[in-house]
Amino acid sequence: MKKINVFFQKCCCHLLILCYSVYILFQLLSGLTGFVLDMGLKHQGKLDCKTLSVQEFELVNMIQEGQGWRSQNADPQLLYHLDGYALNLKVKMKFDATPGELDLYYTEKPGEDFDKYRRVWAVQQEDGSYLYTLPRTKIDILRLDPGSAENLGIMIEEITINTPAGIDRYFDLSLNGLFCLLLYPALAAACLQYIITLYTDVRAAHNGKGSFEQ
Repeated sequence: MKKINVFFQKCCCHLLILCYSVYILFQLLSGLTGFVLDMGLKHQGKLDCKTLSVQEFELVNMIQEGQGWRSQNADPQLLYHLDGYALNLKVKMKFDATPGELDLYYTEKPGEDFDKYRRVWAVQQEDGSYLYTLPRTKIDILRLDPGSAENLGIMIEEITINTPAGIDRYFDLSLNGLFCLLLYPALAAACLQYIITLYTDVRAAHNGKGSFEQ
């Protein structure tokens, strides 16, 4: 019983370090695994970088106007049958008004409906383009929503799929990633500390004394 008591005391002293170490190790292994999987798909020719023309998409709620397009309502869409894998989608487009949300939806199976759980948001790049990073899953249909405003003028200059991915695809280096790094291990350590304390108190109450020693 004394050995168990010593074990718990050591855990309490090093819980925070332990939780941070486990979290960082998990993130490293997860990132490296993702990198290896992507390299395998690239070797099979399933992640080739390719420029797509607007004509390859099915346009919904959009009409052509000169060299561009105009939304007929607040839900313009471009549908692309991928039936494969994609690292990302990069789109260069301009608008004649505030576009609103710029979402990219995807389905994983034929006949599946689009929903908010299979959606990624645009991150504007330094060159003004919008980059959508996709999860590592087989995708059936991509649905690009170039804005969420009615009567919106849209000029789509270029659409590229599977642009070379940077380290941020495999390791979250954003402010959100830093926040998670600071929060989750500390929260896990606090929860484990609470469980250990609770267990110690229950054992102490069961033994009728304030320690494990008998």
